Amino acid sequence: MFVRLGAVLLLSACAQASHPAGPEWAHFAHPEPVVIQGYDGDAMEPFLTRDGSTLFFNNSNAPDAQTDLHWAERIDDTTFRYRGRIDGANSTALDGVASVSAAGRLCFISTRAYEATLSTVYCSTWRNGAADTPSPQRDVSVHIRGRLMFDLEQSASGSELVVADGEFRGGPAPASADLRLARWRDGRFVLSAEDDAMFRALNTSALEYAAALSSDNLMLAFTRLEGHMPFVHTSIWIARRSSINAPFDAPVRLDTIDGNFVEGPTFSPDDNAIYYHRKVGDHYAIWRVTR
Repeated sequence: MFVRLGAVLLLSACAQASHPAGPEWAHFAHPEPVVIQGYDGDAMEPFLTRDGSTLFFNNSNAPDAQTDLHWAERIDDTTFRYRGRIDGANSTALDGVASVSAAGRLCFISTRAYEATLSTVYCSTWRNGAADTPSPQRDVSVHIRGRLMFDLEQSASGSELVVADGEFRGGPAPASADLRLARWRDGRFVLSAEDDAMFRALNTSALEYAAALSSDNLMLAFTRLEGHMPFVHTSIWIARRSSINAPFDAPVRLDTIDGNFVEGPTFSPDDNAIYYHRKVGDHYAIWRVTR
């Protein structure tokens, strides 16, 4: 999710898929839309819980929107029943990009106190369809005005948090964005500069953000934005590694995920499907591809 800049700074029909190139493990095809029954607004930044029962998303992050966290319950792989905004998580600022560990720790992005704290990452506990009072994760911030984490993904174990570190200079998109890692230490997430090498094969001069980790933590999908506003192109890539402490290998582009503003991947529990959002007309909707 791109960050919106306000007074000072705010979190600013199915095509026929050809057989994808690249290694077999990176073959995903057959794009299809996901239906959220009872909801007709924009749906962006999907996250599917590790048991597949709950879909989290946020509505539009346009400058004039009130961006909030929402949730829906699974009916089948492409149909969910809308349950509403997430009680306890939302504020009057931008709140989005939910990610939940297998044990129920809910983390998300919020600009509610950025001006005072230079922090945007919050964590809570997800239980009974609501969130406990969110706690700011100040050690994930670099504490430089104009730099902030605008996307995140929590590992299934909850021990790692992949964040997108963006530098904003007043435009609708960051001037730079790279993937970085925070680790859970002593009851909080701490940005781990020594782990930057883990993403050396993924980060480029383009913008990398909106990561997703597989259930075994060995695959990572992410979004790459190339070009300059308004002439930009987004794509979704996937990479893997040999062990959870190894750097990721060179990524492969998922060519079957195409369209306007494809972003925000999330894996199904068995890692055989990837959900993401795309723009269809003037509306953002969630789609799915499978192996």
